Amino acid sequence: MVPPMTAGTALASVALPGGRSELREFPLTPSRADDGWLRVEAGGICGTDVALHSAGLPRPTVLGHHVHGVVTELGDDAARRWGVRAGDRVVVEEYLPCGDCEQCRAGRYRLCPRTDMWGEGRRVGLVPVDESPSLWGGNAQYMYLPREAVVHPLPTGLGDTLAAWALPLANALDWVLGAGALRPGETVVVLGPGYHGLAAVAAARYGGAGEILVSGLPQDRSRLDIARSLGATAAESAGPDLRELLAEATDGRMADVVLDLTGAGSGSVTGAVSLLAQGGRLVLAGGKGSTAATLDTSELTRLNATIRGVRGRAPERVRQSIELLDGGGSGLEGVPTVDVPLAGVGDMLNRLAAGQGPDTPHVVVRPWADRPAT
Repeated sequence: MVPPMTAGTALASVALPGGRSELREFPLTPSRADDGWLRVEAGGICGTDVALHSAGLPRPTVLGHHVHGVVTELGDDAARRWGVRAGDRVVVEEYLPCGDCEQCRAGRYRLCPRTDMWGEGRRVGLVPVDESPSLWGGNAQYMYLPREAVVHPLPTGLGDTLAAWALPLANALDWVLGAGALRPGETVVVLGPGYHGLAAVAAARYGGAGEILVSGLPQDRSRLDIARSLGATAAESAGPDLRELLAEATDGRMADVVLDLTGAGSGSVTGAVSLLAQGGRLVLAGGKGSTAATLDTSELTRLNATIRGVRGRAPERVRQSIELLDGGGSGLEGVPTVDVPLAGVGDMLNRLAAGQGPDTPHVVVRPWADRPAT
C-alpha cells in the first residue's frame, strides 16, 4: 500500500543562517509528469551536514542528503525514467546533475559542474526553501523528487535502519576498492572511526583485506570499540605512535591502502604518507581546509606511491552497497543507531559540531518519530 500524503502539508527541520534550525510546515504540491514525491523513512546525518549547519547557511535550507523512503507520487515520465512506481522504496543520491554535460553523458554525474559543492552546488539538501516547492532535503516528512533526481530501488526486505548505510557504504566501497584499488590480503589503515570510517572497515572486509587498522583519538574510544566489533584492530594513537604500531603489526611493511577520513586539516596528510608501503595508495576524503599540506616528494617517489582525492561514488557502487546490505554480509547491522526526530535535528547537529555527539556515529533522522533524541 502506498503511504498517503498528509493533509496538504509536511513538517521539516530548516537550517537557518547563524547555525540555528527551526521546524516549519510547507505545502505539498501535486506531482507533474516528470517529478514526484518521497515519503522519507530515514536519513543519516553526515559530517557535511554538520559543517554546513555550523557554518550557517546563507539562506534557509532543508538539509539531509543520505535519504531513503517510499515514492508516494510520481508522474508517468518520471516513472519511466527512474524505473520505479508509486509505493517503491528507494534511496536517493544527493546529486542533481544537468544530464547534458560531458561528465553526465559519460555516466559520471557526480562530477557534473552543476553538482560541485565548490561551485553551483545543486544537490539534495542544498537548495534553499525559497525555491519552490521548498522540500529539497531529507530532514522532512516528504522530499521533492525533481526530474534530475537519481534514485535506486531498495529490496523490500532491507530494513530502514540498515538502508541508511546505503550511501556511506557505497562511498566506502568506491574509496577502498576503486580509488584504493585494494587487493585481497593487503593491509588497510583507516584514519578516523566516524560514519564513513566504520563503513570503510566494512568495505575493506568485503574486499578481502588481510589486516585493517583503525586509528582515532582517546575521545573516540567507543567508536573504536565498534570498529573492533567489525573485525578491525583499533588504536588510540596518531603521528609517530601510530607509525610505530603499524610497523610492528606488519613487520615493517606498512600499509597498502591508507584512508584519511579525519577532516583534521592538512597536517594529517603528511602523517598519512608516512604510513604507506611500497606502491601504497593514500585516499583523501573531505576538505582539509585552505592550508596546504607539506609532502615529501622524494618519499612519494621512493615509495612509488599514489595519492587520490575522492568525493561521492560511482553509480555501480550504490547498487553494490545495496546488495551487500541486503545480503547481510556488511556487519553494519551491529552498529548502534541513535534516532533523532525533526524537532531534535538542530540540537543534534550542534552537539556533533561541538564534539559532544553520541558514542556511535550512526545518527539517523526519523521524520515521523515523536520521541526526543538520546
